[in-house]
Amino acid sequence: MLENQLRSWLDTIIERPNVAAVNIGLIESPEGYAAYVIGANEYDPDNDDWACAEDFVPENKYCKLEIAPEEYWESVQQAVVEAIRILLDKAPTCPGLLLHVPVVTVGFDDGELVRVK
Repeated sequence: MLENQLRSWLDTIIERPNVAAVNIGLIESPEGYAAYVIGANEYDPDNDDWACAEDFVPENKYCKLEIAPEEYWESVQQAVVEAIRILLDKAPTCPGLLLHVPVVTVGFDDGELVRVK
């Protein structure tokens, strides 16, 4: 289950950065899909370029997702958005990084980000 995979990965990120927002970025490769996490000191809800600033980069930045490579990217993004929302709804068992920051977004590098917190 995607929710459990994301929880396991995010639980390994023990740093609690003083950032305005965290982005769960999504990337597609011939081998399949992966997620990564970065934090930024500034957040602009009207301009997704804020997510290009990598003010916080954890050691365990990447997570290969257990999603078939042939899945359509929009379905992958929606599945990750839903999984992160479920994790946030399960506070206090939610991974600490997600609870610590004021804003959490999800999205592909070349697409629009979805704010989940």
